[in-house]
This record gives sequence, C-alpha cells and structure tokens, in this order.
Amino acid sequence: MDLQRMAGIFKVLSHPTRLKIVLLLKEHGRMCVCELMSHLNTTQSNLSQHLTVLRLTGLVESQRTGNMIYYRLAENEFLPHLLNNVESLLTKEMTLSE
Repeated sequence: MDLQRMAGIFKVLSHPTRLKIVLLLKEHGRMCVCELMSHLNTTQSNLSQHLTVLRLTGLVESQRTGNMIYYRLAENEFLPHLLNNVESLLTKEMTLSE
C-alpha cells in the first residue's frame, strides 16, 4: 500500500464516528444502519453520510438483502492491523483510567 492511500485512510478514520463505525463492524462482522444507529446515538442521515465516505474510500462494503442494506469491512491489508492497534490502545487507556 502506498503512502498516499495510507494517509487517506488515516484522514477518513480521524473522525470519531467513522472510527466507531469500523470498530463496530470489526466486532460484529456486518450490521445494518438501524443497528449502527443504536450503538452510535446519531441520526440516520448523519450515519449515512459517514458510511458513504467509508464506502467511497473502499473501507466498507454494502450488500442489499431485501429492503435492508448491510455494511461490513472491505478486504484491506492495512485496516485489520490498524484496528487491532487502535483497540489495544483503547483497552490500555481504559485500564489506566480505572
């Protein structure tokens, strides 16, 4: 992966809502908008905008099943490693603050 592409991923994930979305998708595998909304406490339109950004940058894929659209993480050689490190840092941070 080239540096330009990697920098773009960091830019997209710098927004807390988008980072939460990809962490939720990593944890749950696939989720619909209504499931994501219940975890994120945001509106459908706001969530859809963030999902569009994630989809356009190739981090998230969508699949229509009936009238529901499910989202999951796209295959990416860099993203799983990055998310594992983010989760590790968050766990460490939470442990230190207790």
